[in-house]
Amino acid sequence: MNSQNNDEVNIYSNDFLKLMNSIHVRFLEVNSMNYNDLLRKSLEEVGAFFDLDRIYIYHFSKDPAFMEIECQWNKKFVKPKREVIEEEVVYARPWLIRQIKNKDFVAINNITEFPVDAAFELEAFNIEGIKSSLIFPLKDKSKVIGFIGFETLLKPIIWQPDQIKILNNISKFLEFIKARITKLKEYESLLNGQTILLDNAASQIWALTNVTSYATVNEAHAEFFGKKKDDLEYKDLYDIFDIDTANKLSENNWELFRNDEPSEKELNIKNWKGEDRLLQVKSKPIKDESGNIKYLICTAQDITEQRIAEAELYKAKVEAESANIAKSQFLANMSHEIRTPMNGIFGFLELLESGNLSLEHKEFVREAKSASDILLNIINDILDFSKIEAKKLILENINFNLRTVIEDAVSLFVPKSLEKGIQLYTIIDPTIPDEVVGDPSRLKQILNNLLSNGIKFTDTGEISVKVDYFEEENDVALLEFEIKDTGIGISSKDIQKLFKAFNQADASTTRKYGGTGLGLSICRELVKMMDGEITVSSVLDKGSTFKFCVRLKISKRASEHNSMFEKVNDVNILIVDNNENSRNITSSYLKGTGLHIIEVNGAGEAIATIISNDNTKNKISIVIIDCEIPGMNCYELARTLKNIPIAKDIKLILLMSRYKGEFEVAMDHGFSSYLTKPLKRDDLLNCIAVNLGLRKEDEEAFEDLNKNIAKNIYNLSEIRILLAEDNEVNRKIFISMLKSRGITCDVAVDGKEALRKVSEEEYDIVFMDCQMPVMDGYEATAEIRKIEKNRKHTKIVAVTANAMQGDSEKCIKSGMDSYITKPINFNIVFKIIEESVKNKNHNTIDYSRIIDNYVNEFSKDTGLDIEDALEIFEDYIKCLPDLLDGINDAINTNDFNKLAKFAHELKGSSGTLKINSIHELATKLDKEALEEKLDECNKIFGQIKDLFYKI
Repeated sequence: MNSQNNDEVNIYSNDFLKLMNSIHVRFLEVNSMNYNDLLRKSLEEVGAFFDLDRIYIYHFSKDPAFMEIECQWNKKFVKPKREVIEEEVVYARPWLIRQIKNKDFVAINNITEFPVDAAFELEAFNIEGIKSSLIFPLKDKSKVIGFIGFETLLKPIIWQPDQIKILNNISKFLEFIKARITKLKEYESLLNGQTILLDNAASQIWALTNVTSYATVNEAHAEFFGKKKDDLEYKDLYDIFDIDTANKLSENNWELFRNDEPSEKELNIKNWKGEDRLLQVKSKPIKDESGNIKYLICTAQDITEQRIAEAELYKAKVEAESANIAKSQFLANMSHEIRTPMNGIFGFLELLESGNLSLEHKEFVREAKSASDILLNIINDILDFSKIEAKKLILENINFNLRTVIEDAVSLFVPKSLEKGIQLYTIIDPTIPDEVVGDPSRLKQILNNLLSNGIKFTDTGEISVKVDYFEEENDVALLEFEIKDTGIGISSKDIQKLFKAFNQADASTTRKYGGTGLGLSICRELVKMMDGEITVSSVLDKGSTFKFCVRLKISKRASEHNSMFEKVNDVNILIVDNNENSRNITSSYLKGTGLHIIEVNGAGEAIATIISNDNTKNKISIVIIDCEIPGMNCYELARTLKNIPIAKDIKLILLMSRYKGEFEVAMDHGFSSYLTKPLKRDDLLNCIAVNLGLRKEDEEAFEDLNKNIAKNIYNLSEIRILLAEDNEVNRKIFISMLKSRGITCDVAVDGKEALRKVSEEEYDIVFMDCQMPVMDGYEATAEIRKIEKNRKHTKIVAVTANAMQGDSEKCIKSGMDSYITKPINFNIVFKIIEESVKNKNHNTIDYSRIIDNYVNEFSKDTGLDIEDALEIFEDYIKCLPDLLDGINDAINTNDFNKLAKFAHELKGSSGTLKINSIHELATKLDKEALEEKLDECNKIFGQIKDLFYKI
């Protein structure tokens, strides 16, 4: 080293001594309060001395997998090491951490020096713009507790030995200061803890040397007896207290010493005021080296008020539960009493409507039904609100098609929106799950309420329903709904009370629009129960937007809808619609299908687009035309296109408002299909598939026709029905409605008579009212099940005006098969009857439908050709009628050995062919047959037969 370099080192060393002296003097007065400020100033001085850009100190957390910056300094105009101080993962820099823990220092003169296994470090240095870095480990004894780093960002430097030595000394000094301040904090914490424990503890604390002698006590224990600490410490109990208190304390102490282990007990004793107090005493023995108790440390809490409060709370709980039971019973009775006359009103109105009435009288009936619907909605709102108040409203958890529920809810309001001239849109995220688990009726109730309000308070403009979807962890779907209208809006002061019960925007709104003011309150509670929230934003006279989100378990994710279009290429769809929202909805439902979409506003643009794209790859195949395009209307446009030679073969689909126009008129003008608004995605895709020849035309309609024909071939008069109903009005309605379909029934006026009739004759169905005199429906059902041991299972349907949570479970538990509420929906009644007729006439079952539902999956799973799979399935269904007849005969003759044999055969064959629905029930039937449980076998066999109609 030449003399010039030696002079530089000397100067450098002298300056360094001044630097170290400055830092040393600064830390002479260090304490836990000023430590961070002094440390930051020291880092700044070191950085300036060495012309560095950044210095930082990391310390490892209690969890050694994490670390956090304790202090950092950076030069002006240089970004700090971390702008947000938070825990970082240690092994995000694996190579660097290994070097720090295994070496005295890590010197990086240039990022090109990084080895291959330092890829993470190289990336981090490039991102932060680090040119050079010198890092020293910080230790507590031999354990690495952190590290200090010195960096340059503006230019690279080569770390000289003298620099490394000096910075190492600085690091060692800061390491020493850190250890000192850590111990200082621990000592302060210990002193503070002891002081708080002894002098300020609310709990009583004392130490005993033997059964009758104190060693020390705290203030709380002395004050309990109205004494000072000096009065008790190192004193005998019998020298301090009266004989009763001393006896009680010594007896307690003797038991604690005898336990010879940590223990807990309760002690009743009087305080200095003579009041009886209950102390919860905990003790712990402190032993010497020989294992003898040196001290017994005791703590005590006065739990007198706690026990009084617990007693009062228990009393209040019993009273509240009694009140809640009374309230629930009142609600159940109210539900029954209100719904019973409503059943009569609805039933007679329906009978009237089916008669030969004049137009005027039909209008009267229509208005009466409308008023009755309003009344029933009000009753349902009040009952729902009461259920919520009584904590009796519990959501169902069943699989349901999410898109169908949403679209069906919106469809209900189409007639009213058309009547008012309001546009109604549905925009559903195409990725929403096909099936979710939850309560579809309550989700529909929320949508119905919000849409009803939108229709009610909107006279012009539009209402849109938008549904977005996000998937959360554990297969949970977060669904966000937005219902937006252009109605009267809500003032900011009225929004605050909007979700409160019995509140509407103002009194005039209530008078003008009606309603209970409960709908939104119920919606809020239902949304909460679905783990979501509901909000509203509004501008007076401009409209309102309600948003709510719910969380539902995903049962089946969205299926690919483009599979039916895989075999077609270069299919171009032209959408003609002047309404941008409507156009966007139609277009969004076609995304992901592979079809090419072109959108235009009106007829002129449509004609020009078709002509200009002829003989190109964008040649139009299908045109979707909205019925309300301006200028040249939809029929004129269709006629024009059919007269243009290049366009005459284009398929035309009319998008029309429901109940508006006749399709025959559209066909005369050249339309091949029509769709109604609000548009449903599946309807749109199926319609396009039919027009492209990918599906048979009117395939679904043909299937529906077959279903209707199947219904008609059943002789409903053969069914044996018993009606058990004590209310004369309800009996008349029920008998008349059955008569309108050519069905008759026997009648019982109470449960006892129903039991007698069932014991004397065989019925296919018993419609059983639940609340009847002499013997109610529950008891009658239980008795009927007892006499069925040697006869066939009778289907019993509960008919009740009770609609509280738990009523359906009560019906099923008593032995009933299903449950319908009043006012009776006779469509459900006739559906139940038709299903029973099907079960009686199983020869009409189309077993071949099993093939359609399962053969493709079987072929895919086994790798068999579809022809071979079809042959296997055809052999299977040939055996089914005899197999089911065998099961039926075995049940009727109580031959459990035969029943188990047939059930086992059905289980094996259906399992082999992966027909899971039949396989699962056959497995249950096999088990119950072996245990000779006739009722269960009967019920399961009924479920198996039902499958053949539902598959």
